[in-house]
This record gives sequence, structure tokens and C-alpha cells, in this order.
Amino acid sequence: MLIMEKKEKIIITGKSGSGKDFLLRKLTEKGLKVSTKVTTRPKRKNETQFIEYNFITEDKFNLLLNEDELLCHQRFEVTPENKNPEIWFYGLTKEEFDKSQAFIMTPGEINQIPNELRKELFIVYLDIDRNIRESRILSREDKNDSVKRRLDADEIDFKGFDDYDLKITDPEFGVDMVWDLMD
Repeated sequence: MLIMEKKEKIIITGKSGSGKDFLLRKLTEKGLKVSTKVTTRPKRKNETQFIEYNFITEDKFNLLLNEDELLCHQRFEVTPENKNPEIWFYGLTKEEFDKSQAFIMTPGEINQIPNELRKELFIVYLDIDRNIRESRILSREDKNDSVKRRLDADEIDFKGFDDYDLKITDPEFGVDMVWDLMD
């Protein structure tokens, strides 16, 4: 199978359970270099250091932030099941952005991208029905955060979001369609 090279970088955004990781995995199979964000949140079962994320301490995250090494970052307040609220941080280093082609970002992170870089990006917004997303999240048995809190927070985070090049509402979307639209 011949893999076409793509020049364009792609950002995938969407609410929890919308299929971001699925799309990212399929684009990786087609040859795109996926970024690895840094995060202070705990690893989920089946996650591997430097694959899904670079899991770091809050001190290390603050050092990256203070030394202006992050292209974008986000703060989340979460409530793990039967626990007190926690604060987690996510970020994408400038170095990681430069060497990668595919990213998952939130609207808040996308808003931090300088205009000159935004022109070179293809942003795909997965806008999948809440009931479908809730069912997907519940099937993961992820105990790190409340499902309802995540779904409710997504409604706020994505309210009025319109900075995308392609919006997908079909939960059974085709990856080839996204691939073919990229430069």
C-alpha cells in the first residue's frame, strides 16, 4: 500500500467520547506523526508513558510554562469517583508541535495558537450526539473523572466553537474522508 505524504498538520477536537483517539489512531496508521502532550493527570489503565501522553509532575509542567516552552496549555478541575476535586494540566510543547503532524486539542488550546500557525492547520471538529458519547465513555470504565462532569464541561467548552475546517456529526464517520481532505 502506497502511503501519501501530507504537508498539512491536523488538529482533532471534540467533546469527550466523540472519537478523537480513534481518528488519531487511524491517521497514525496512514503515516502521520502524532504529538504527545504533557499532562499532570494520572495514567489510565492501558496508557503508556510517551505514547498517549508524557506524564509529568506539576512542578515540571510549571517549569515548561515559565520557560515559555508550551505552545498551548489547559487546566482542568476534575472530580474522580468518590474523591475530592483535583487540578490537572495538559500542554503541548513547541518542540513537539514542530516535529508532529496530528494533534488532539480543546477549543481553549486552539485559541492559543498564533494566527500565522493557524493558517497551516486543518482542524476537524467531531460533534457527536451526547447520548452516543455518554455510552462510549461508560463502556471504558474510566474511574479518573465523573462522566456527567465531563459531558457538562464539554457543553461549556464547545459553546460557540466555530474555528474548524471540517465538522463531522456522523458517529460512524469515515477516516478516509478526513485523509482525502488534507493537503
